[in-house]
Amino acid sequence: MLLIAVDEAGYGPKLGPLVVAATAWQLPDGTIAPDRSRASTDAGHSDAGIAAHFAPLSEPVLWGEHKLIVDDSKKLFQSRRHDPLAVLHAVVSVCKAWCGDSELKLKPWLKKIATADGAALRHPAWLRNLRSQPFTSRIDAQHVIDHWQKNGACLVQVATRIVTAEKFNRLIDRGFNKSDLLSDTSLRLIADVIDQQRGESVGSLTGEPPSNIVVYCDRHGGRQFYGAVLQHIWPDASLRIVQESRRESIYQLVLDHCTIQIRFTVKGDSFPPVAMSSIHAKYLRELCMNAFNGYFQKHASNGQILRPTAGYPVDAERFLGDAAETIQRLQIDPSRLIRSR
Repeated sequence: MLLIAVDEAGYGPKLGPLVVAATAWQLPDGTIAPDRSRASTDAGHSDAGIAAHFAPLSEPVLWGEHKLIVDDSKKLFQSRRHDPLAVLHAVVSVCKAWCGDSELKLKPWLKKIATADGAALRHPAWLRNLRSQPFTSRIDAQHVIDHWQKNGACLVQVATRIVTAEKFNRLIDRGFNKSDLLSDTSLRLIADVIDQQRGESVGSLTGEPPSNIVVYCDRHGGRQFYGAVLQHIWPDASLRIVQESRRESIYQLVLDHCTIQIRFTVKGDSFPPVAMSSIHAKYLRELCMNAFNGYFQKHASNGQILRPTAGYPVDAERFLGDAAETIQRLQIDPSRLIRSR
């Protein structure tokens, strides 16, 4: 069975990109998907048959000076015990090796996982200079990988979408609201991952693409109803609404002899695969914000010190006020820098 988990970072801020990340996991043959014939009475990720495969991700494992545990990225980033970005980097670095990517530098990896966003990242000058620590090798990461996959879950792909402020504003101008934008971006990413995984399976030893796929998402801006956007992304699929409640919305799609169950759950990032996607999204957004802040600090007027921003509305207004002269001098179009929603 193929399991895909999706989460975002940067939905609320006014500055910096919205990042959506997906992780794809292969589960052992015979894994039973949650019952699609009736609505769940609890969070979808409580299904013991699936959750047991991911239990090791919630157990601490030592890697260098870091004790790695897959949890909500906000909790990891707020940790005061170590450099929070270094902790996110360590988790991402191990996952990169787990997926079989031996390249130790950032840009080739980004080209692989964010295939649709390369040009958009090069366009704004403040996002060109993304930097990270070197990534680890498979050999150095192997003991963590062995621990995380000991119950049978295997990470096979990481994919992302990085929506810059300019692209965000274009979508809003086309009639999207923020929730629509997040849902459309997330579901198109899911569709791409499914297409890629089914395509790669044809060349595998079995030659059989996965026919049973389950997708877990956090709620999109409090949205409860997703049927219309699902039908828009998969117009040829047969869609059934299993449940639409305040806690969880569940849908079943049947397309090309493939059954896809998609679940949108309140606090979905408490499920380790969704938390892993959250970590990747948060990590990439932090790299973007580091580049953003570095760019404006470099171009600030002589003697001016621009305090960095995370881009959230109140502090964004403070930053924009402080940087007003720099923005005007560099002739930066506000629609390329500041989100309209």
